[in-house]
Amino acid sequence: MESTPLFSALLSFLFVIGLLLATLWFVKVKGVKLGGVSGQSIRVLNVQRLSSKHQLQVVEYDGKRLLLGIGPSQITLLDTQSLADEGVATATTLEDKAGGSSAFASVLDKELKTSD
Repeated sequence: MESTPLFSALLSFLFVIGLLLATLWFVKVKGVKLGGVSGQSIRVLNVQRLSSKHQLQVVEYDGKRLLLGIGPSQITLLDTQSLADEGVATATTLEDKAGGSSAFASVLDKELKTSD
């Protein structure tokens, strides 16, 4: 049986599509990691778009929270916070809500009184 060029091209096309689908299925089932750091997780906690090309991201990595400024050609580390410091910050916030004195509130009160 002789195969025509059209039949041969169609068979080759179907074979390539089948390989593509098999590869996609394998990646979906196995969860292949592309790049990244092995053994450590990176989580994006929040994204704030500033413009169409610029954004701020809060990322959690290696026991730290990172504030990243992301532009079209660079990524800038703006701030870091240890997750161990978070417990201290939370306790301070709860103390302020419970009626403790806040440095910000006292400065604000002084400024408001001097502006009158």
